[in-house]
Amino acid sequence: MSMDSFLERLLDGPPSRTSATGADAVAGEPRNAGPIAVAAEPDDRTAEADGEALPTAPQLPSPLAGTAAPRIAVYDTLTSPPRVVSIERDQLPVLMDALATETYRASREQGGQIPYTVIRELIENLIHASFRDVVVTILDGGQTIRISDHGPGIAHKERAVEPGFTTATPEQREHIRGVGSGLPIAKESLAFMQGILRIEDNLGGGTVLTINLPDQALAPPPKPPPSPTEPKLTTRQKRVLVLLMELGLAGPTAIGRELDISAATAYRELGVLEKMGLIDSRGDGKRALTSEGVSVLDSIL
Repeated sequence: MSMDSFLERLLDGPPSRTSATGADAVAGEPRNAGPIAVAAEPDDRTAEADGEALPTAPQLPSPLAGTAAPRIAVYDTLTSPPRVVSIERDQLPVLMDALATETYRASREQGGQIPYTVIRELIENLIHASFRDVVVTILDGGQTIRISDHGPGIAHKERAVEPGFTTATPEQREHIRGVGSGLPIAKESLAFMQGILRIEDNLGGGTVLTINLPDQALAPPPKPPPSPTEPKLTTRQKRVLVLLMELGLAGPTAIGRELDISAATAYRELGVLEKMGLIDSRGDGKRALTSEGVSVLDSIL
């Protein structure tokens, strides 16, 4: 090739790049190879090339992405496998509501008496563990509920049940109060019902919260014996009692004469008062006040 032809080719610009063949092949490049695509490194920023925008980085997954659904294990007896229910929800607030409601319902079906407020406070505490490997176990006819996770655990268990101590982050406070009140509320509510709250380390890391109520935790206190009610007396019957208090002992004739009524009417009134237990017979048709009759007179007078 002449020098003039070589300069003309240089001035015309670089030749289009094609695959190298024969003697022009570059060492290490395969023969007849097409254009080589170079993998672009991921970048969080939007870049532009050849006038076209590259796709932006994908959004971060939700807090529940990749997290196994919480499970509720209900033990009818300890000699048979539990019934297991999975609670699957996409949104965190909806998950907390569903898990607390289903736990409360399953406990009540077993005869448990643990209040919904206590269950809800402990379910909300799971947000500190990002609901990681959550298992809710219901035992003892619903009177024992055990909530376990594989989160960061609770280092200072004695402080966790005191108001004001919290590890809630700003992000977690978007879903819970985050002022260190959950566990203290649950503990005090259970103590009022003779129940207990235990905080323990889980196997392999995490926390286990156990709440337990005695069998008769919510049994109503025994009712006091009913106070004696004042019998309904007519004006005449009250006058008969007052007269017997003055005379001490009297029969129908004396009562009729003093009250200006017939002996038959006086006899009938004495019979009614005797059935009420306010007077009793002392022989010869005469009556006297009983202790109940004296008490009634005291309330009247």
